[in-house]
Amino acid sequence: MRRILEAASEAHRRSFAIMAYAGLRPNEVRALRRRDVRLRWERGEAVGGFLSVREGQSHGQTHTPKTGQREVPIAAALARVFGSVERELRDGFVAVNDRGEPWGQWGLDQAFERVRKRAGLEGWSVYCLRHYAITSWLRAGVPVHVVQRMAGHKHLSTTQRYVHYLKEDLEEAGRRIARAARGLAHAQSSHRE
Repeated sequence: MRRILEAASEAHRRSFAIMAYAGLRPNEVRALRRRDVRLRWERGEAVGGFLSVREGQSHGQTHTPKTGQREVPIAAALARVFGSVERELRDGFVAVNDRGEPWGQWGLDQAFERVRKRAGLEGWSVYCLRHYAITSWLRAGVPVHVVQRMAGHKHLSTTQRYVHYLKEDLEEAGRRIARAARGLAHAQSSHRE
């Protein structure tokens, strides 16, 4: 994720960070307004807050998300990216292209493609950013029903599809436990001698 955000321009970085840390869909990123961002500040630094996902924008039409409005916590990494948003117009779009204009229907996809190539990554799509957010929440131990609400999934079964990616984490945990057990067994046999 770091490579994508480092390779992105400042305008692109904000848009991609919204997807990577708040799990918004591209149509939700396109519709996000300044009034939808509530930052929490500590000692003059943005450290968290909430995003209100009220609408999406597809093919020039604004619509309410299928699961209704939702609140998504703002991670510290995203809060730092949002630090200057409070100086922007309340009705202005939060995620804009390099010209300062709202993203068009395919603009985020095309911008991501360019940044992905600059970062030297193959096989990624803009939706990988949302996937990253959702799996990060699950890895952090956020209950699956809470992740469902944050992601805006209508059905729990959709959210549970992301859980299978965590099997890699479980397999790695199994390998670590096995190594630790071997080390403990070796230490015990050496101690007996």
